[in-house]
Amino acid sequence: TQSRRSAVSSMLSSIQAPVEFLVAPLRNSEIHLWEDATVALSNLASTLAREEMEDISTCQLQGSFDLIQLLLELQAHPVHNVALPVLDVWLALQDISTADRHASLTSPLYMQLVEVILNRVAFPSTFVSWEEELEIESSDFDEMRRMATDVLIGAYYLLRSEYLETLANVVVATSSDDWEIMEAALFCLCAASREACARVKSVANALSSGRDSPISSDGNSTTLGLTQLVGSICSSPTSSRHHLVMSGICTFLGSYSTVWANSCPPQSVLEILAYLASAIPTPAATEAAGKGMRLLLIAAGPKLAKAAASPGADQSSYNFISAALTQSMETALSTGNVTVMENVSEGCARVCVQLKDSSQTKAILTSVAMPSLRRCRSSLDAISISSHRSSGQAASQVEAATHTLISCLAVLKQLIRFCDASIGETHVLTDVLTAAWPILKDISTNSTCRRNEDVLGRLFNVHSQLLNAVPALIGPHFKDIISFVVQAYEESFCASALEYVSAAVEAFDSEQIVVAAGLDEQGKSALFRQLLSHVYQCTFAYVQKRGPSDCPQVIKALFEVSQRYLLFCPQSLCQCPELPSLFSLGTACLTECKGEIDSTRSCLVFLTQIIGWKSIHLPASKVEVLGIFSSIIDNILLQNGEIVIKSCIGGISGGAPQILWPSLSECLFAVIMHIISESPTGEPNAILQNWLQSAMTDNSLLNNSQNITSDIGTSMIQILCDLAKQGLKSKPKAKMVMIDFGKIAKGETTPEALQAYSMA
Repeated sequence: TQSRRSAVSSMLSSIQAPVEFLVAPLRNSEIHLWEDATVALSNLASTLAREEMEDISTCQLQGSFDLIQLLLELQAHPVHNVALPVLDVWLALQDISTADRHASLTSPLYMQLVEVILNRVAFPSTFVSWEEELEIESSDFDEMRRMATDVLIGAYYLLRSEYLETLANVVVATSSDDWEIMEAALFCLCAASREACARVKSVANALSSGRDSPISSDGNSTTLGLTQLVGSICSSPTSSRHHLVMSGICTFLGSYSTVWANSCPPQSVLEILAYLASAIPTPAATEAAGKGMRLLLIAAGPKLAKAAASPGADQSSYNFISAALTQSMETALSTGNVTVMENVSEGCARVCVQLKDSSQTKAILTSVAMPSLRRCRSSLDAISISSHRSSGQAASQVEAATHTLISCLAVLKQLIRFCDASIGETHVLTDVLTAAWPILKDISTNSTCRRNEDVLGRLFNVHSQLLNAVPALIGPHFKDIISFVVQAYEESFCASALEYVSAAVEAFDSEQIVVAAGLDEQGKSALFRQLLSHVYQCTFAYVQKRGPSDCPQVIKALFEVSQRYLLFCPQSLCQCPELPSLFSLGTACLTECKGEIDSTRSCLVFLTQIIGWKSIHLPASKVEVLGIFSSIIDNILLQNGEIVIKSCIGGISGGAPQILWPSLSECLFAVIMHIISESPTGEPNAILQNWLQSAMTDNSLLNNSQNITSDIGTSMIQILCDLAKQGLKSKPKAKMVMIDFGKIAKGETTPEALQAYSMA
């Protein structure tokens, strides 16, 4: 309105002398160290700018530019709660088209802003560690950087290559004594890395297709500036850098890996890789270096492979790649950091599968894998020797060797996972598997390893990956492997054994591994039925002894196995004699897991899918099998349906964490919809009506019974049944009404919320 505009105009014009609105109070609060007053004034100035940004951005109102300058000063303020709200002002300004802004609020302002933010997000010059830091809180520091990132991205979109050039100059020109400024500049460069890489990639794609790109000039400037910066960085030894600068450099090198892959020759890429590897021993930079190596290898893999296979290349090209990857893997292994080892092994594997020469692929993969396999063997030997001694030193040696073994198995898993490729009749992992198989067998027979759940977990992870990657090679050994898995489960009841069974059920949906294992469909079904029956018997006894709430991981894994059987091997599941007992365990777990999220959700997902099997997308052959055995499922539901409904309604009314409400709602709706769909009249039968009525009127079940009146219960039953009659399309609405029911029970909303569903 005109009156509002006049008021705003008056406030803005009064920023200047003699009134000095905002300016004088800020000066006064700073003199007297009134921090709360300074924060309040910053909030006021920021709110004024955000709310009136359309007028302020044109600078037509006197004082607009003065307010912007004041905000820049507040943005630089050392107090977190003073500087933080100002960031929202720049985000609001970004929503105004540059054509509609005053010229001074475009590039000139954002060049100032980048400098202000760079200094504001820098570490204190006296920073040593967060444990010793007294000036700022780590949470405030992280929040400022997180919130500033969006502003910096906006600045990049406006300034483009000028943004990168400015920050690159700071990195190059800043002395090592001012490490905090250099590190902050690297952070600002990384903030816009995704957008800058997309720019470079767009220009490169245009050039490769013979098109002129309107952004070619800026893209070329971006590429040139960044490649000059990386050359400057890699020419300085890592030892001369502050450890936090090294971390920033590693993050920068990884973030711009797309640029290096597009613009740098293969030899330069390998030099960047070597630089990252040299940074790994710096503790503060270790994980950033590992991640950077992964990103660089993924981005540059095709270029390295193409260069090695080019007509002018010779054997030495592959030798360079092999040496670089093997050295990278050795360096990663030396850290003992599993995350770093996994990142580097993934990058190495992704490069290897890009290589065109099959013999070289297998040879380089083997070279990359051997350092970790040698460590596996030496760790296993150390465990075997030290396990027979009773001294404290022997125990620590076993612990150290076990840690190394676990880490190296994680590397092997990653190599297998990202090498899912065959060459003619052989697989690229054939030689690796030949070298690894004796080690895997020895681990499985070592009593100390079998007692360690972490070792077993990693070992089963490797075997799970092998099922998917090399089914033809694993098939002949499957019966021996599954026998070991079952024995290990009987000994330790580790959830990872059940996770392997889940992977096996899914893998054997492929004919290739079934044939490789020497089975036909009937033999497969019998094998997996016996396996499931045995797993159920062991688990039921274990859970009965300990109680569901004391073994949530086993419960979770058990129902995930059952779900895999439903999806991939339904005949074995439906013919399993223990299926009714599984249902009973499932209904018990809905309450006895005491709201433990993962185990309860796993149970609910299985119950929902087996009850509502007609609604899940399955191949026709699986649907046919479930149709044959549908009477078994219906009979089990008849025995357990009332308990399932009561557990779901009780959980939503307050008996379960709110995060489980959607899963509880889906399970409840699956029961209702299944019974109605099977009814000859398409209406809820008397049994369903009784179950629902009993649940809605059971005060011992409803956790907030005073809020759930009989009228609400009756309305809920009617709404849910009406929605179920509409079929699967109404499931989202059914979940919404159940969540509203839960909120009514908790007193967070009124019963009137149900009227919208009744009218619909």
